[in-house]
Amino acid sequence: MTEEKCPKVVVLGIGNVLLSDEGIGIHAINELRKESWPEQVELVDGGTGGLGLLSVLEGAERAIIIDSLEAGVEPGTIFKFQPKDLTTFMDRSALSLHQVGIMEVLNLGRTLDSLPPTVVFGVQPKSLAMGLDLTPEIKAKLPRVVKMVSDEICQALCIRRDSDEDD
Repeated sequence: MTEEKCPKVVVLGIGNVLLSDEGIGIHAINELRKESWPEQVELVDGGTGGLGLLSVLEGAERAIIIDSLEAGVEPGTIFKFQPKDLTTFMDRSALSLHQVGIMEVLNLGRTLDSLPPTVVFGVQPKSLAMGLDLTPEIKAKLPRVVKMVSDEICQALCIRRDSDEDD
């Protein structure tokens, strides 16, 4: 595969690391940074960036967003959906903990027709108390979230990830 044919993939972690499980998106980005990715993959700590995140998505051909999602379900439940599905989640009272910011970004991006094909991974938090660490329940799910996002990146780039140790 030549570089010209590889799409630019933006992986955007959203969250506030000062509020324990609310920081799942940032923790996931930090774990993904430990892996080697082609230059077409941009890993972004979006913090609680709000509308400023729209510029991060500009020029991307694919986007992957990782965030906490309050859905009133068992802590650690992982959701995977597309922005068009957000109204379904909203009807169920499931909200991103950055509802205004990320909802505005996604809706404005769609309105301006500048939103690339996007997949969102949301994780039900257990605690939003002050603290820099994820709760044990959510920390136990972090490797699964990272694996799911890694698989999504590879799918976007049309590459297989085989372990070199298996050869």
